[in-house]
Amino acid sequence: MKATRSDIEALVVSIQQEFLQAPAVRLTLTQIAQRVDASLVLCKAILRVLVDARVLTETATGEYRRFFPHVRESRSAA
Repeated sequence: MKATRSDIEALVVSIQQEFLQAPAVRLTLTQIAQRVDASLVLCKAILRVLVDARVLTETATGEYRRFFPHVRESRSAA
């Protein structure tokens, strides 16, 4: 079965929701695929896009987590 555009859009939203509902969660590709009931191949492609878009980040151990940019505080000249 080939995924349609609306199927992919729904998966993107579902995957994002997993991380928005629990910001500290870390999940592997397999865990994500099981949670959203999708193939590993399709999930991996979606995760790559979400990592590239800086929505998620992948850890060195292969877990995905929500991306939180490091905010540098600017120093004001006194």
